[in-house]
Amino acid sequence: MDTAHGRGPGAVEAVVELRAGGGARLDALRDWCAGRGISVLPMAAGALVTGPAARFREAFGHGPVDPSGAEALPVPDELREAVRSVTVLPVPEPHSPIPPTTDD
Repeated sequence: MDTAHGRGPGAVEAVVELRAGGGARLDALRDWCAGRGISVLPMAAGALVTGPAARFREAFGHGPVDPSGAEALPVPDELREAVRSVTVLPVPEPHSPIPPTTDD
């Protein structure tokens, strides 16, 4: 497993909602995360950021508390002009049953 880039035990994934402004906002996020060992994957209206939990605690001054649910993190002052929100995603449970679908 590649824990250095946020995949594996102790990894955190968060969705970052960017403010209006396009590529410059994403570039600001990429630069900030690169300096903190957090990976950035661009998405339609923001980005998915991943990294070890310890790096998230250092970068955001707060770590995810409850991995079973989504959690908002404070937006660091350096990112306030570029980022609207940061939300940690719940950790999926391995071997979770797939809910049945209904074909009504």
